[in-house]
Amino acid sequence: MPEVSALLVPRFNVNDDQAIIVAWLVPSGTRVAAEQRIALLETSKATFDVHADRAGYLTYEHEVKSIVPVGAVLARISDEPILAADTQPRSGAPAAAPDAVAAAAAGVNPASAALRERVSRKALRRMRELGVSPEELPGSGRIEVADVERVAANRGQRQSAAANEYWQPLEQSTAKLMEAARLGTVYRSIVPSMVTMPLSCEPLGAKLRALAEGIGPVSLLELTIREAAALLGEFPDLNGFFADGRAWTYRDVAIGFAVNAAGDLKVPVVHGAARLSQLEVCRAVRDLTLRCFRGDLPMSAVSGGTFTLTDLSGAGVTHFVPVLNERQSAILGICAAEPGAGHQNLVLAFDHRMSNGLRGGEFLGALIDRLEGGA
Repeated sequence: MPEVSALLVPRFNVNDDQAIIVAWLVPSGTRVAAEQRIALLETSKATFDVHADRAGYLTYEHEVKSIVPVGAVLARISDEPILAADTQPRSGAPAAAPDAVAAAAAGVNPASAALRERVSRKALRRMRELGVSPEELPGSGRIEVADVERVAANRGQRQSAAANEYWQPLEQSTAKLMEAARLGTVYRSIVPSMVTMPLSCEPLGAKLRALAEGIGPVSLLELTIREAAALLGEFPDLNGFFADGRAWTYRDVAIGFAVNAAGDLKVPVVHGAARLSQLEVCRAVRDLTLRCFRGDLPMSAVSGGTFTLTDLSGAGVTHFVPVLNERQSAILGICAAEPGAGHQNLVLAFDHRMSNGLRGGEFLGALIDRLEGGA
């Protein structure tokens, strides 16, 4: 019998619990060398190569565009080509424990301690009954029977949406599929809320002109990043996240900003934003934006965000609902000026488990004071 080892989905970033397979770089069944590039995976942050951890024959476990959790089996590598019989337990091998048997029947790799710890015994039995694989289970938290049944129910809904005379599949990029999976995970747990306040265009314009005379042109996004960063120390509930039954706040302020680069949404991060001057913020934003379009953002540039800004003012959007990111309790949207109104809206979306409308309004009020010329 050949020696078979499992190649697991690595954790590329502390906030990413799953990845999507963008491409297999060699055919299944190919003999690969140690450290050879075998797959391209994408997370919510960036795209990464996966390398073989040893030489052998590679067999895929998933198709392209499959979303797989961190720690799941991505592929298997064998000393010899893998045959169906080779997947059976070895003769004379010790009997598997009941949990391992149930895990194997449900598609769980018994060798994966992370998966064993995630799934309760009853959930394993329910997975076997409903035919749910571990790859279908979201996130990295504890899995109970209700989670398994919810996945099975959602699968039934997906199957009922098969192509017919009324609709057909819409092809989406792997980045969009990954975003959809991530947002599904986020919005299964948060309690979303939102507040909006107007920002007067005339005093804002005067402040931007004054800054331009001193240090050169400054965009509204760049100004807002700096002023929001200066305020978030006073609003720790908007610079944190809710997990494990309690609220957490970040020790530092790192502000991400949304960039639509060739149809793919990226969120580069200005780290230590509260300690930067306005000129330093401008330089950081411009460098990160340029690197977004070049496609050479390092992992450090898209990781560790504690608060996010998304600016649709340039697209003429006068109102929208910003969507919260994983492990963040708030996101700020910048809208275009209302025609003839003399103001433009700032929209703060937040997790109500962390904050409330009054606090959100206080934050927006203080931010607007700064943007209109105060502080």
